[in-house]
Amino acid sequence: MTHSRKARIAALLICVVFCCAMAFSAFFIIAEADHDCAGEHCPICAEIAACVVLLETAAVAVIFSASRQFHHMVAACICGIRFADSTSTTLVSLKILLLN
Repeated sequence: MTHSRKARIAALLICVVFCCAMAFSAFFIIAEADHDCAGEHCPICAEIAACVVLLETAAVAVIFSASRQFHHMVAACICGIRFADSTSTTLVSLKILLLN
């Protein structure tokens, strides 16, 4: 397997885990929304709070990523600016030897 194929598989697995964590957090909040609260130190309320924090953090990350992508598209349309691809250019990829 090449490095880029391994990177794509790893990215896909991270995406699947991220989506599952968000889905299970939402399902847990829905399922336990009307639980019998045990009081001040209720473990279910603590888990619901943790799930809410996870969902809020994920929402901020998605909003940031979407706004960054939007700004790239606007800059490309208006100014004709092209941004670098996901592959970076290195001295090795350019096959440059440093023989001073």
